[in-house]
Amino acid sequence: MSRYALVSVFKALAFWAIFQCLLISGVFSFLEFVPRWATGMLVGLLTSALMMAATWVFLKYDELTLQDLGLVPKKHSANRFIVSLLTGMVLFGLIYSAFYALTPINVYANENVNIFNTLVLILLLFIVLSLMEEILFRGYFMKKIESVIGIRASIYITSITFGLYHGISVDSITGPAIWGLWYGLLTYWSKGLAIPIGFHAGVNVTQGLFGEKDKWIDGIWSFELSESITLFTVGQIATAIQFALLVFGLTLIEYYLRIVRPRH
Repeated sequence: MSRYALVSVFKALAFWAIFQCLLISGVFSFLEFVPRWATGMLVGLLTSALMMAATWVFLKYDELTLQDLGLVPKKHSANRFIVSLLTGMVLFGLIYSAFYALTPINVYANENVNIFNTLVLILLLFIVLSLMEEILFRGYFMKKIESVIGIRASIYITSITFGLYHGISVDSITGPAIWGLWYGLLTYWSKGLAIPIGFHAGVNVTQGLFGEKDKWIDGIWSFELSESITLFTVGQIATAIQFALLVFGLTLIEYYLRIVRPRH
């Protein structure tokens, strides 16, 4: 491995180590006495700011720029963010619809929930958290890996890392890691982070609305298993959807690398 490659790997690992130190150092322990949603929002904002500062420091001694990392807003960034946010919400809504239609899952409204306030909090919370995660995974970290092993492998490695960041388990690889493939692809295809941040936030917002992100906030609706017998189980539908997302994502990555990127 060349000296340049070794230095690039070291920088990528050092950038990741800074984030890990933030998580395990207890620097956010003062947030334990505020509501869950406020904790998530403050962690997202503070971590984003600190990782942007780390990015700026790294770039002072690097060949990359903020524009190369997609961290400079462009003319249509706001519009792209909004459209991708809605797309992510609709896509995950369709996934939930498949569960509702094909499995013994029912949806019920949670009592004593202020719908407007909860919707606003969920939107703000997961926009902030998605911003934090995209800056970390699809910013400097992914670009430095790309400089050593190329785009394809950088998407795969950051996706696996993204999955394991959500927990050391098989579910992390079959869930978040597959979504990580899509976020990485969108980063390269759109040449920026506005679309992956929006899409990522949209996916998480829909999950939050249905109570799947109760670490941070209670949803407006929740799922419960009924006693009815259906043709498919929840596990079967989940596996089918994960497989479809994986195959479609890998296909789009190859299409981008072989067809789209060579044209530009």
